[in-house]
Amino acid sequence: MTITNFGSGEVEISDDQGRRTRLDRESANRLVMAGRMHTVAEFVEKLPALIASAEIAAALRETFEKASTSTDKWNVKEKFARLRTLAKGYEPANPGDVVETVSF
Repeated sequence: MTITNFGSGEVEISDDQGRRTRLDRESANRLVMAGRMHTVAEFVEKLPALIASAEIAAALRETFEKASTSTDKWNVKEKFARLRTLAKGYEPANPGDVVETVSF
């Protein structure tokens, strides 16, 4: 899985099979905040509501299920929690720039 965080606050999530989904700024913010504010189990439970692509949400759930330890699961969740978010009303200078790319 690869997460791409853009200067606009948008997030794109893709898997190794070429499937991808791009979350607008508001949806991406909800995903990141869920990663910051919830336990692993709560975060995984919320994925289908946070990610419009059922295939990507299912692939992420599989990633959590395949993680061998609770620490590994926590580390996956933290990849989302540490993504950059933007305050409402803030307009970045270069919204299309890639700020960060995380793979796991």
